[in-house]
Amino acid sequence: MRAILSPDDLKKGDLVEVGWHPMEIVNYDESEASDDAKNPGSTNCNFYFKIIDGPGKGTQVKRLFNETALGFGKNLWKTLQFPYDPVKGYELTTQLFEQTVGHKLMGYVKRGKSNKGNEFNDLVDFKPMS
Repeated sequence: MRAILSPDDLKKGDLVEVGWHPMEIVNYDESEASDDAKNPGSTNCNFYFKIIDGPGKGTQVKRLFNETALGFGKNLWKTLQFPYDPVKGYELTTQLFEQTVGHKLMGYVKRGKSNKGNEFNDLVDFKPMS
């Protein structure tokens, strides 16, 4: 095997300070939830963020929302100013999510811990840039 790790590749594993960070959505994709997931076969909506300023600049953080629990993304949908109908709510689509790439916002990162005990950057809240 031969690999080249760019500075961006090396930043992916960095743990950043807990708190608000200016971010940009740099990618969006979808994947199928694994067989051992709570809802196997459902769609995972994967948003990739990059911190654009401050001590964590360049660090990437992934945030997953499963299609069966998209309500957990309500602060992101509000921050992105998705169309909202008070009766119908949000109408979310792959195309709408793909259009978010390039959007800048503030993201709140706390320290998460995987079921194997590994710490990670857990992106838990969103608000517009001031």
